[in-house]
Amino acid sequence: MKRVTHLFIGASIGLLYCNAPELCIFYVGASVTGAYLPDFDLHYRHRKLLHNIFAVFLFTFISWMVLKEINLGIIPDENIIWKSFALGYLSHLLLDILTPRGVFILYPFSNKPLSAGIFKSNSFLANALFILASITIILWRTYELIGEKLFSTILGPLL
Repeated sequence: MKRVTHLFIGASIGLLYCNAPELCIFYVGASVTGAYLPDFDLHYRHRKLLHNIFAVFLFTFISWMVLKEINLGIIPDENIIWKSFALGYLSHLLLDILTPRGVFILYPFSNKPLSAGIFKSNSFLANALFILASITIILWRTYELIGEKLFSTILGPLL
């Protein structure tokens, strides 16, 4: 899938996981970071080095350790951040599993890709559908979290 698709999916996952509007920026930031990180291996062993379950555990552990050390007291429970990060990372792998190339989920112990082969990663239709679904989730959750009041304030003069 395209990077922008991973970013939209990550944002929608962060909002789905968020239950307190004032903390959503942390949820979304962590899940978008997790959704984007696997593509840092784009020019070196792409879909192997960072597209495996061991990388998910490693980077989630690192994010947990960093958050534990720099707890600024802003977030009541830093566990929400590393969990959002992990969900974003896993969403990236799951989307790439849908492509013919798949991901090397057990790399470096196996060079066999896991692939459903449903969509090509550059498919306009597949990327557009995932982005539209993400936008729908983002709008729905934003409305649900912030409430009708904000939308009526913004859209009231237009209606």
